[in-house]
Amino acid sequence: MTSLPRLARRLAPPAAAAALAIFAAAVLGPAPARSQNPDVELNVRPGQIRKINIAVPDFTIVGGADPQNWAKRLPEITSADLAFTSLFSVVSGTPALPQGGDDALKPRLQEFAAAGALQALQGLLAVRGDRFEVEMRLYDLTSPEFRLIGSKKLLAHVSEPRRAAHKIADEVVLLVTGEPGVADTKMAFASTRSGVKELYLMDYDGAGPAAMTANKSINMSPNWSPDSRSLAFTSYMNGYPFLYRIFPFERRPVQLLAGYAGINSSPAWSPDGRTVALTLSKDGNPEIYLLTVATGAFRRLTTHAAIDTEPTWSPTGRELAFVSDRSGPAQIYVMDAEGTNVRRVTSSGFNTQPRWSPKGDTIAFTSRQRSHDIWAVGPDGSNLRRLTAGPGDNESASWSPNGRHLVFQSSRLGGTQLFTMLADGSEQQVLTGGPGQASSPAWSPRLP
Repeated sequence: MTSLPRLARRLAPPAAAAALAIFAAAVLGPAPARSQNPDVELNVRPGQIRKINIAVPDFTIVGGADPQNWAKRLPEITSADLAFTSLFSVVSGTPALPQGGDDALKPRLQEFAAAGALQALQGLLAVRGDRFEVEMRLYDLTSPEFRLIGSKKLLAHVSEPRRAAHKIADEVVLLVTGEPGVADTKMAFASTRSGVKELYLMDYDGAGPAAMTANKSINMSPNWSPDSRSLAFTSYMNGYPFLYRIFPFERRPVQLLAGYAGINSSPAWSPDGRTVALTLSKDGNPEIYLLTVATGAFRRLTTHAAIDTEPTWSPTGRELAFVSDRSGPAQIYVMDAEGTNVRRVTSSGFNTQPRWSPKGDTIAFTSRQRSHDIWAVGPDGSNLRRLTAGPGDNESASWSPNGRHLVFQSSRLGGTQLFTMLADGSEQQVLTGGPGQASSPAWSPRLP
């Protein structure tokens, strides 16, 4: 993020004819998407986008007192959210826009446009008791009349100011790309910061980590339900690797999903939330099963002398990718949801931890060659590419809900911490720090 004067020195005034052509859609979509602006067609992939210069001044107080200085803090959070998307170059920290009509507003917008900004975000903030009321307005600075692209009013409790800022950022992304952003999401992960491996929850940007478990055991492999209300995970809290369900936003007890002798691991929720695919060794060999959550009924999908594990659903729910060593070293396979039509996707290395992208056209996975790194491949085995290249080991990727980003664990800084990157492997940045090792990240769906 840069100041307005620095931006003015770097950028020429924008050309109105080309301004809206750079608006970006979801990164992996095979077909063009449509924004809410019917004049803009979107089909932009990583490495093809020129960032949109957007001015995010301080918010304007239109009601109540602001002793916590949220008029400055909220746009700072929103600015960081927009910068994270890789779609925007953000100019923040400028004085608030005037509350008055066009005569007062247009001169300030003209200043932003002259400095190279293509858009401007205005926030009108009212603090009413224990609630925020925020109206965001997004202006197109490439049009002579500074057209209002869109606006929305948001309500939030004062205990959740960051979420209000995240929602504003997601609304901006929606207005620009036709698909909401991912700022209003959570990260679940395992960490040893307390001395044992517990599960934690934090904002997508690493803020506010809080423990979800406190059983002083080993907890691992969290996987979100599609409604974001719960996670399935494996825990040794009772001495054995059983599969459980936890509700991070509700006061509900932890629920046992699978407690057979042997392995109960690698949970993966189906897109409709009715079924969990998992690995069980209750019949001797690790195989993939389906658990119907409502009834507790299990159905075996694989029957092979080899090890079959780590299922992941396609976004349609019609296929699963999984890991098997049936042909030698562990490789990635795909099968229909009934367990039929098994076909091999990868052919070299030692490959584990497949994660199907929300767009359906990519499977991210961990490959051990000289070291562990994140790779990606099409479900048919095409377009194999490497996303990380050390240092250290890079493993256990999880997709953002829009498929534009991945979170993963890496030992590149010494201890294992979480990092994010774009879906093409660019813009890798650390997410966690502090004591302990962070691992097994799981990016939530968008929150209700």
